[in-house]
Amino acid sequence: MRGRRPFLALLGSAAAIVPLAGASGQVTTIPSLTASVGGAYSTNPFLTVDGEDSASVQLNVQPSLQLIDGADTALITANYNRADYLTRYGSNSGYGGSVSGTTRPNARTTLGISASYDSQVLGAQNGFATPLNPILTSPVTGGSTTGTGVDVGTAPVVSTPIVTNPVLTTPGLPIVNGDVGLIGLRQRRNTLSAGLTGSYAPGPLSTWNAGVNVQRATYPGRNGNGEGLSLFASNFRSYGGNLGYNRSLTELSSVGFQLSGTYVDYDSGTQTQIYTPRVTYSRTLSELTTLNVAVGAGITHDEGGTFVSVAFDGTLCRNGERLRGCAIVSRVPSATGLGGVRVQTTLGANATYTISPNTSASASGNYVRVGAIQSDQAQVPVLGLGAQDYFTGDVSLQRRLGRMFSAVASVSYRTASGIGADIPGDITGRLGISVFLGQSR
Repeated sequence: MRGRRPFLALLGSAAAIVPLAGASGQVTTIPSLTASVGGAYSTNPFLTVDGEDSASVQLNVQPSLQLIDGADTALITANYNRADYLTRYGSNSGYGGSVSGTTRPNARTTLGISASYDSQVLGAQNGFATPLNPILTSPVTGGSTTGTGVDVGTAPVVSTPIVTNPVLTTPGLPIVNGDVGLIGLRQRRNTLSAGLTGSYAPGPLSTWNAGVNVQRATYPGRNGNGEGLSLFASNFRSYGGNLGYNRSLTELSSVGFQLSGTYVDYDSGTQTQIYTPRVTYSRTLSELTTLNVAVGAGITHDEGGTFVSVAFDGTLCRNGERLRGCAIVSRVPSATGLGGVRVQTTLGANATYTISPNTSASASGNYVRVGAIQSDQAQVPVLGLGAQDYFTGDVSLQRRLGRMFSAVASVSYRTASGIGADIPGDITGRLGISVFLGQSR
């Protein structure tokens, strides 16, 4: 039960979020529940060195509650996934949730608050999830530049002209970010985060935005299967904030700047500061296509010295009636459970195509390269901590069977390298049924 206490506390904090959307008493409530169940076959489910193939029964449950009161909104979400393997691996589960809200005290000001909790085994194929609509998300505005992999993309956050540290996510494919080096150890990671954001428009052409956030990442020594090698991981806390400004050049383009800072405190005794000043540019290329770019520097400082690297991220997104998707490129300093900051480069793309009113297909690919440790302060020098690579690819198909039911199928491929051993790649196929209860979205 210890691992679930932060999750229960997170759900309890929803009481502080809901009033954001209920001041006038005219609140629209939108509950929903998506549940998927099916079977899967994986050649290496946990990307372990001695991985073996196994079939499994998989379950994913995702309830949500959205509250809308004019321009004010609140959202409460939860998720639970479970895979029961027929041979060798036993069972594996993951769970999490988020609460968030936005409010507009006046026409010029927007405020937001959010909190999230997530517990997953790194490198695991999560429980069966509808593999449609891969989405491009970013941390809470003003979020940390540590890239620790907290996905708050389902929560409404204060929008800014530039996507800060976007993360490409696909249901069923895990987010590992800086912790590529822990793949294959069946190491569980628990992350608890919270953030406050705000934006203010002094005039019709300019906007100021700011935010603060805090995060706690822990790596328990034993996961649900009695496995996990915590001696390779170091728990840490991070405290971050940012300040940004954006000004419109024309009706289609704008420029600005973003200053971000993060302090990372490892339980092992190491402290690191990360600063990322960047210039931002946004442009609407057409009615369906938008471009966001940020270019600057990633400055990392600890007891081992100061390290400077080029930092950038960019997104190109299309939101058409039948085809929608995004391409992403990103290079930012990233905190890792291995006890040091590393530069992470991400290349990704996703697309969803509506074949017919009842049939959709999607595909995504995501390549992550985590550079060598930047400091001699690493807590696990025995591993060498050289550059590491991680790749995921996914194709999927969904066919609506009625108002509530859909058949879903997907095939994914994952591989990791550079972590000190040859790891067989994983190919996973899934087939199952998804049910949606609630109002149409």
